Order: sequence, then C-alpha cells, then structure tokens
Amino acid sequence: MKKLLIIAACAVTAVSGFAQGTVAFQNTAASAIYLGSSASASNKVTSAALSTGGVIDVGLFWSTSQFNTIAGGTLAGIQTIGTTAGLTAGTQVFALSGTAANDVDFIQVFAWDSSYGNGAAGAEAALAAGGAFGAFSAGNLNAAYGTIGAAYTVTLGATAGPGTPIFGPTGPIGKDIVLTSIVPEPATLAIGGLGAAAMLLFRRRK
Repeated sequence: MKKLLIIAACAVTAVSGFAQGTVAFQNTAASAIYLGSSASASNKVTSAALSTGGVIDVGLFWSTSQFNTIAGGTLAGIQTIGTTAGLTAGTQVFALSGTAANDVDFIQVFAWDSSYGNGAAGAEAALAAGGAFGAFSAGNLNAAYGTIGAAYTVTLGATAGPGTPIFGPTGPIGKDIVLTSIVPEPATLAIGGLGAAAMLLFRRRK
C-alpha cells in the first residue's frame, strides 16, 4: 500500500511538472497589424516577403513581473501573417513554461522584420538597426520609433487549452499596431537616387 502511495505521488508530481498556463494567440480586425505611418486598409501587413527579403514575425513575450523592453521578457512563440492581411495565421496556443493555469503574468507582443532573425535576438537587432518594428503594449501610441509601453496582465488558461485569448473584446489587447522603420526601404533609396541624379543633370545643363 505504501509503495502504491509513493508511486501515485510521483505520478502526480510528474504530471504537475508538465502543467503550464496557456494563452490563445490570434489577433482580430480590431487589433490588426499595419506597416507604415498609419493604420489604413492599404497598409495592412500581408504574408508576402518584404523588400528586405524577410516577413513580419509576431512574437509573444512574457514575464512574471512588469517589463517594457524586449530583453525583459521570455519569448513564448512566434506567429506569421496569414492569408487575411493584418491578421496572424490561425489560432495558436502558447504554453508559458514554468507557469500554471490561473497564474497572473505579464505579456508584450512585438512584431518585427524577420530578415534580422526569427527569435528574440532578431527583434532586438531589428529595433537597434531601425528596421520594421512595433509593439502591442499598454500605453503605446506609436508616437516614436520603437516605443514600448508597459506589459499587459493576463490570467493564464488551462494546460489543455484553448488558452486565454489575449486579443479582441475578451482579451487585454484590443487595438491596432503600426510597425514603423527609420531605415529607408531599398525602393525609397532608389527613388531618392534617381531624384538626385535628375537634379545633377539639371544643374549641369544650366
């Protein structure tokens, strides 16, 4: 009998060791992702490759305490843009390692140009280089490049899912994100070069 109790206790410990809190990652039309200077229909991010050769990665970062930097959180997972412009591909459930259902933790959602890398280091590199970057964070009005507000709090769902929604009317994030860049796109550089060449020719003719 004693052996059975020990085995049962070990089994419970093993199962609880795999138990993790979860969130459901799927934005909505009310929290779409844009690339440019404004949230207009023509600026919604698509799954097509950017001029840099990358696509837009959308990553969920989390922590047990408040944070407002990329390095302050742990990357739980990444989604890419799906077939509907501005929306991530499908609903994915992310398990936050070391957490449990009903834990209250802090989350940030960052989006960036994957040509800098697909992980947290890629997001850091994109931000440092002035590449396409944006943040779904509390108080972030996208007033300046790379602005990151406070993290949102979320009560985690059960390990089996479907996870606590983090976007939309039932989640903490219910607003658009606009990715900005301070690095001119190659097409912009080419147009600028043509303009400079035209001005030079005009001055020579005069």
